[in-house]
Amino acid sequence: MRTLICPSTRPLAVLALATLFSVTGAITASAQDTTKRATSQQRIPVQKESAGEVARRDSVARDSIARADSIARIEAARRDSIARIEAARRDSIARIEAARADSVARVEAARRDSIARAEEEARAAAAAAAAAAAAIPAWASRRSFYFGLAGGWSSPTGDYGDPYKSGWNITVPFGWQKAVSRWGVRGDIAYDSHGGKSITQSVVPPILEVTPFEGAAVSTNFDVDNSSVWSGNLDFTVDLAQWGANRLGALYLIGGGGVHFFDKPSFNVTPQTGAGAGITTSYEGDSQTKFGLNGGAGLAFGIGRAAMFLESRYFTAYTDNTNADWIPIIIGFKWH
Repeated sequence: MRTLICPSTRPLAVLALATLFSVTGAITASAQDTTKRATSQQRIPVQKESAGEVARRDSVARDSIARADSIARIEAARRDSIARIEAARRDSIARIEAARADSVARVEAARRDSIARAEEEARAAAAAAAAAAAAIPAWASRRSFYFGLAGGWSSPTGDYGDPYKSGWNITVPFGWQKAVSRWGVRGDIAYDSHGGKSITQSVVPPILEVTPFEGAAVSTNFDVDNSSVWSGNLDFTVDLAQWGANRLGALYLIGGGGVHFFDKPSFNVTPQTGAGAGITTSYEGDSQTKFGLNGGAGLAFGIGRAAMFLESRYFTAYTDNTNADWIPIIIGFKWH
């Protein structure tokens, strides 16, 4: 429905509307103030907790903190233990490596020292060999075999000297000895001739006791023929001293053994008294080959590649009834 306001009443209408709006706004503001006061005057209820609940939460908090601290300490101790173990492992490895390096160094030093000593000894030996080679001529350093020829006087002795007298000797020596050695081996072939004697006695010389003649009871003349001995000897020699440019000069010893062949002994027997006085009977024994020993000494003087030597030995042969002994003294030469 439309309200018609006439122009004469329009001012009054505007005034009425303004008054209405003013009253409405005052009522609204008053209602809002009342609501605010009611709201501010309403109390909010506060619920208080008990002391046991608070203590429990504090205990839980403390336990949690203690547990966290214990875990932290355990973790720190674990890390420290691992660190110490790792440090000990590194130290052990370092010590082992240092010991190994020291051992290798010592072995290497010992090896170098051993090589140095061996080289020094080799150099010394080479120098000594060179000096020795320079001192000895080339031919002398190669020499080993020698041969010679000698002869001289030979004298029976002992029981062998009763029916025989001095004679002569020929010896052919040959041997082997290095120039730088004092030891050598020598062989020789010798011939000794001893003259027979004419003796008168009532006892038969033991060397002449042969079958059928076995003795004499009365004074008897024994006219003995010459005796001969062939000998083959093998001896060792040792130089007690050596001298000379070629070391052929020496004072030496010689000794060994050999085989000796004695020719048949023969003699005439003439009793001087008794029934057969003046009757001469000839007897002949058997030849003998016997083993014997010898030993002696000699002196040699070098002459170029040869040596002149003077030597004497004592010979004994184990013949029947008694030994046959003799001493030759010979002079000769050896060629190297």
